[in-house]
Parts: sequence; C-alpha cells; structure tokens
Amino acid sequence: MIIDKKKAVNILITLVITFVIFLIIQSLITRNTNLDLKNKKQNYIEFIRIKQDDNLEERTRRLPDKPPQPKRPPQPEVELDDTKPPPMQNLDIDIPDFDVPTDFKGAFLGDISNLGSGTSNLIPLVKIAPRCPPEAALAGTNGEVLLNLLVNSLGRVEEIKLVKANPPRVFNREATKAVRRWQFKPKTIDGVAVEQRGELKVEFICNV
Repeated sequence: MIIDKKKAVNILITLVITFVIFLIIQSLITRNTNLDLKNKKQNYIEFIRIKQDDNLEERTRRLPDKPPQPKRPPQPEVELDDTKPPPMQNLDIDIPDFDVPTDFKGAFLGDISNLGSGTSNLIPLVKIAPRCPPEAALAGTNGEVLLNLLVNSLGRVEEIKLVKANPPRVFNREATKAVRRWQFKPKTIDGVAVEQRGELKVEFICNV
C-alpha cells in the first residue's frame, strides 16, 4: 500500500508539473500572437482614392503696382547781384618800355568792305576778315590774293587753290585761313543744291 501511495504521489506531481509547463507554453504562444497582431495593425496602410475635381479655378498672378517715385525737392534759387563787379586784384607788373609803334588803326584786321570780290557767282553769306601779317602791317604793305574755291552743296568751302598773289607769299596763309571759314550761298539747279567752283579775290589794306 505504501508503494502504491508513492506512485500515486509521483504521478500527481508529474501531472501538476506537466500542467504548469503547458500553461507556460500556452501563455508564450498567446503573447507572441498578440504581438504579431499588434505589429500587423501598425504596418497597415490605408489607401484612399480621392475623386478629382474637374471644376478648378484658374488664378491669375498679378504683380504689385510700383510705388510712386518720390518727388525731388525744388532747387534753391541763388540770386546773383550783377550790379557789383567782382573785386580786382592789384597786380604790380613791371612793363618794359619797347620803342615800337602801336598805332596801327586796325591794320591787323584789314578792310572788310573790299573782301570777297571776284569774277564768279560765289555769294558769301558769312565773311571772316583775314589778319594782316605783322610784317606787312609794320611796313604798311597792301596786297591781294586770288583763290579758286570749290564750294559744296551746303555752302562750305571744300577745296582752295592759289591762283596768284601780289606780293607773292606775303598774304597767302592768312587769306586761305580766313576764307576756309566762310559760308556761301549754295547753288541750286532745278531746286537741288549742287557744288560750285569759282574764283575769289581777297584784298589786304594794311596801311590804314
């Protein structure tokens, strides 16, 4: 009987241990299953299809208006007193005494009334009086220079040729220099301005 009781106790203990092990395994399985379900719920992505709206409003982008430019302040008016002459400085300059006659009576400018005579149809509109050379003015020498001119359609001198000079090589340079600045009336043919060529005599009166 004693042996039977020991066997029964051993069987009972074995059953209890087996049951406990079964419960432990069952709890582990249940726990892992719950974790898998939880992970599946977290990784679930829901796709929602949105219906496209065909009635879209178009917006026009408009640039902002430029700010108005600031007005400049008016400039202050400065009144100048023209009645008072500017102060002059007193300059002490020793002028040497040259024994040279200075009463030429316009000899360096010559006589404008006799300028521009010639045998062509050149009509001067603007005359520049030539200067008498200093040596001719001191000596009181008069003379004349005959020039051949080419005048363009604007009335300006394009070309100057020396025809003759009396006396030679005295007034050539001053006559050419002055006549090059003259303005002539353009020649017209059927209402159209054209070039013209003609001779012009420049007289020098330096003994006035």
